[in-house]
Amino acid sequence: MLARLGTRHPLVIAAVIVTIAVTAATVAVTLAGFLADRWWVFDLLTSYRPQAALVLAAAVVALAVLRLWWLVPVAVIGLALNVTQVAPVYTGHQPAARADSPTLTVAHLNLQSNTADVPGMTQWLHGRPADIVVVLSTQPDLAIALHDGVDGYRMIFPVVTVVATPPAGPRHRDTGTTSTTASTTSTTSTATHLEFDPPGADVVVLTDRADVTASTPSTARLPGSAVELRASIGAQPVTLLALHTQSPTTEVNHRRRDAQLDTVTTWLQQTPAPAVAFGDFNVTAYSPKLRRLLERSGARSSQAGFGVQATWPVQFRPAGIGIDQSIYTGGLTAVARSRGPSFGSEHRVLIVTYAIAAG
Repeated sequence: MLARLGTRHPLVIAAVIVTIAVTAATVAVTLAGFLADRWWVFDLLTSYRPQAALVLAAAVVALAVLRLWWLVPVAVIGLALNVTQVAPVYTGHQPAARADSPTLTVAHLNLQSNTADVPGMTQWLHGRPADIVVVLSTQPDLAIALHDGVDGYRMIFPVVTVVATPPAGPRHRDTGTTSTTASTTSTTSTATHLEFDPPGADVVVLTDRADVTASTPSTARLPGSAVELRASIGAQPVTLLALHTQSPTTEVNHRRRDAQLDTVTTWLQQTPAPAVAFGDFNVTAYSPKLRRLLERSGARSSQAGFGVQATWPVQFRPAGIGIDQSIYTGGLTAVARSRGPSFGSEHRVLIVTYAIAAG
């Protein structure tokens, strides 16, 4: 086709210009990622290494068709650099599980700033997708809707108390305490309201296991939307930390996120193994920030061997990246890792099953 059109044909000229521009820009983004510690924007660019690899693979083909041989080596080098960064999530492996090990399945969903599809979530819970389900939501309606539990799941965080109170209209808030209240009206002479402890109900934790407990973490400088859980895998106690770090959309917020990731490192170092930290970390496996966290804490990523598994944003999947993480220390291993629905969120549920590692 190129020979028929001729090298001076407008379509060929346009293809050459676009291919050169896309190749040069993508290689520049690739190289910038290796300077992620120098500028926060470069760190964000590391999130898109899988997309950069795909673009450069297509660019190599296009450059060959257009006979732009001088640029092919540049595209190949850029492709190779991205592949080396992305490959570990496919070629990595998890430790072998003990043959008779019981399991613990943990699910997390960031529902912040979205209207929850509570009926859809309820239907999903009927299928028992996880032993522990943690939902981050700024909408108190979610905690109100789920406080009575769902098909064997009970809500253990926040703690909810149903309080009888004299009728006080359609809405009541007790300003004399620190608890947030949600009111319901009654046709009788007595009304009730729900009190949440801690107030706000930013994090909702559901479990169908009797041994799981939840509390506010004591580690300083963790994100406000964090909860510490205690559970067990068979006879082995496990401590878990669910959290959501600051979204790194500005230089200041990026520093805050990094500081919170450093605090996760501290928590993992101070918490007896085995321990699991999971949630919306706002960082991908290709960032030196997450790699540094893993190295300093001695933790492993559940993502190794399971691929990219993008969890955000669900609205534009070609740009999807895996910013939801689940990492662990001690004698555990991740035997399964998958994504669930979004229920109106920009994120998909991340579901990881842990077992006791062999040996």
